[in-house]
Amino acid sequence: MTRTRKLESKAREVIKQKLYEMGEVETEVVMEMIRPHFLFNAITAKERELRRTAQQMMSSMRDDKGIRTVFACNVDGVSKYVNIDKSKDLDNLRGVDAQLRTKFEGLKASSAKASKRRMEVEGQLSLDLKEITNTGK
Repeated sequence: MTRTRKLESKAREVIKQKLYEMGEVETEVVMEMIRPHFLFNAITAKERELRRTAQQMMSSMRDDKGIRTVFACNVDGVSKYVNIDKSKDLDNLRGVDAQLRTKFEGLKASSAKASKRRMEVEGQLSLDLKEITNTGK
């Protein structure tokens, strides 16, 4: 499936810049920013929903302990789903393992970044509280 543009690149960049400057933003606000620039194609939307439904169905497959067993991976340019409990194909299993390690490392980096920022804000808040209590004397 080829990628289709959903937004003109200039609109995408302007919106992303605005979002980057915000501390927090609700999903509905982002949707409203995109809405005037959104390029809709019913056929590609249907295909996208079919793909999303397939992905959701496959990712919901779990073993009796509730651990996920089916993963999407890309081996030699071919996207496929691999049931790691049943597969005997080493390339597919290596592909799933590599993908999970990459995601895990990305999550660790994001978690560290969020923790660092949380500690900065907590430190700033405690400094602000000390300042407020000291000036109130």
